[in-house]
Amino acid sequence: MVQKLKNILSLSFLAVLGLFSSGCGQQPDSSGQIVLGVIPKSTGGEFWGTVHDGAKQAEAEHGVRIRWEGTVTETEIAEQNQIIENMITMGVHGIALAPLNSRAMRGQVQKAVQAGIPVVIFDSGVEGDAHTSFVATDNRQGGAMGAKHLLTLLEEGERRVMVMRYVQGAGSTEDRAAGFIEHAEANGLDIVAHPYPETGTIEGCKNAAANTLEGFVRDGRLELDGLFACNLYSTLGVLSALNDLRNSGIDVDGLRFVGFDTSRALLDALNDGRIHALVAQNPVRMGYLAVETLVKVVQGEPVEELIDTGVAVVTRENLENDPEIRAMVGLD
Repeated sequence: MVQKLKNILSLSFLAVLGLFSSGCGQQPDSSGQIVLGVIPKSTGGEFWGTVHDGAKQAEAEHGVRIRWEGTVTETEIAEQNQIIENMITMGVHGIALAPLNSRAMRGQVQKAVQAGIPVVIFDSGVEGDAHTSFVATDNRQGGAMGAKHLLTLLEEGERRVMVMRYVQGAGSTEDRAAGFIEHAEANGLDIVAHPYPETGTIEGCKNAAANTLEGFVRDGRLELDGLFACNLYSTLGVLSALNDLRNSGIDVDGLRFVGFDTSRALLDALNDGRIHALVAQNPVRMGYLAVETLVKVVQGEPVEELIDTGVAVVTRENLENDPEIRAMVGLD
């Protein structure tokens, strides 16, 4: 009962905060400027910070104003729905949404569109066809690219592979896992484990990875040939779990590890050999195109239903020698 009351008060606070941030209920277009609600999966972490950079670039170039508001973590579904509700109440001209769950956000997207507010989805898909455009990485292709590269790293007879998933129901990471597993199994690999974390945090991913990896330790050696992690948090979690095993004296050198997303810590691990490849998105481009596409929709211009923001495999070699790869991961 106490927890339920806390949840009600929390949601009420978010609603009131939304009204105050919109100028005590005034319509945000009083200045004649286009105002867009941009809702990421969370406001924490390096990935979403980079997406925000791209969104701010588009804001400046197109002369609009964005309201960037998201939950703290990527598991707060009710809170994200409340943020969408607040945006509708404010009367923003359009909403760009990275949904936490492909099914749970469908109703709110429909409600926004019925209220005359167009919606562009980015990063991760949502059920239904109410939204105008989907701006994202081709996540299924990204997963398949991870599998293709892992196959080049494995020796003959090596086929035991683990997939570290992310939050159940998150469209982007579910598609990555599906693309990886489909291509891996079609080429003779055995998916021996594919756990979800209990929480959508690095620590949650680490705990799930550690618990699973420990089951494959025999006689001081990790008897696993390959591993694919589906996003930034799951990759960082696996990296930390492997570091702990290594520090405890377990031999993990036979494992070939392909992660998804990039950060300074992951690029360092790639350079020193603890990660063998990373499948990289372009978060700046994603944030920019999400806002630019929404501006076009609000202004009545035609847009594509699906806009691919790009994906590439990053290795130690091409990170050093390929200017396009270096630019994609923010090094140049």
